Amino acid sequence: MDAEPLLKHVRDKKSQVIEQWQKLMEEQILRGYNVSNMMRRGDIYFDYITDLHIPPEQHPIRQLVDDWCGRFEELGLQIIDIIQCSHSWRRALLDVLGDSLPATLYHQICLRIDDFEGILCKHYWQITLASMIEKDTAIHQLHDDRMNLIGKMAASMAHEIRNPLTSIKGFIKLLRSNIHSLPKEKIDSYLEFIEDECNNMHMQVTGFLSFSKKPMVEEEKEPISVKQMLEYNLSLLRPRLINENVNLCVKIPEHMTLRVQRLGIQQVLNNLINNGIDALSQAKYDKKMKISAFEDQRKAYIHITNNGPPIPAELAKSLFVPFVTNKTNGTGLGLTICKQIMHKNDGEISFSSTDKETVFMLTFPKSAS
Repeated sequence: MDAEPLLKHVRDKKSQVIEQWQKLMEEQILRGYNVSNMMRRGDIYFDYITDLHIPPEQHPIRQLVDDWCGRFEELGLQIIDIIQCSHSWRRALLDVLGDSLPATLYHQICLRIDDFEGILCKHYWQITLASMIEKDTAIHQLHDDRMNLIGKMAASMAHEIRNPLTSIKGFIKLLRSNIHSLPKEKIDSYLEFIEDECNNMHMQVTGFLSFSKKPMVEEEKEPISVKQMLEYNLSLLRPRLINENVNLCVKIPEHMTLRVQRLGIQQVLNNLINNGIDALSQAKYDKKMKISAFEDQRKAYIHITNNGPPIPAELAKSLFVPFVTNKTNGTGLGLTICKQIMHKNDGEISFSSTDKETVFMLTFPKSAS
């Protein structure tokens, strides 16, 4: 039996069959799919199922399998949807052609539909499996990265609070062994030092909490005298400034105030001043540091300047990135925490570094003044 006249009858109904298939697909799984793309693919597929003279494995449609499966993945389709698509073609042929479609011809067309369905399902499963493996690998990598970050955070916190704890332990030992013979003034000075070191640790912990995306503690903002705040920081750091032979110049307006988180900004200042001292530690010339504050109509500024060596260009690009440091015993979190704290206070931190000096600039909106 010559199938060509029968195929001509089927091909004459091509547009009606494709339209019916499109309607069924929109009702079932492809609502919102680009109509022109659907019609174009439907046209290609119809040619495939009616090109009986071309073996399925040699038909040009095979070259489109990768592209079609990629599009299915973008749409979030499942293998059952591919099977449903094949069913829709069978139904569309019967809906349009009815009894005029001979059973033998319908059987041949269905064999081609089944063959391509199998190819699509196999290929799509391979893509889906590869995607699942990739996502699983990414999840494991994310878990490893988080565990690594937790380890670094723990090591950094231990590094930051070890020195204050050692000092506190030493002064408690002195008090315990000499409390009955020491004058009250000496005891008070020791207790004051212990209290200062406790405050220092509190600032460190506050900084780490600020680094967290979900901090356990959120410090309230309050009006603070910039001069008094700096005097407090310098009272803790003055012994180190003297020991490192750093010539410090401070220029702070008497009545300049900021509405900020006290402990948080003290932590920022403490970190920047310590960093400045670190930068000067190897200098063989006169070591100079300057702390200045000023304001204009829109903003308030605090600048911390040192005449140490410039920040290396490769380090400057990622200075505020976590765990980036050029210090042997540094944690690489100090400036990251400073940036977090400044953002919480609606401020900004920036820097400039030349052969002559390095300046860290803290900028606050006037609303914080």
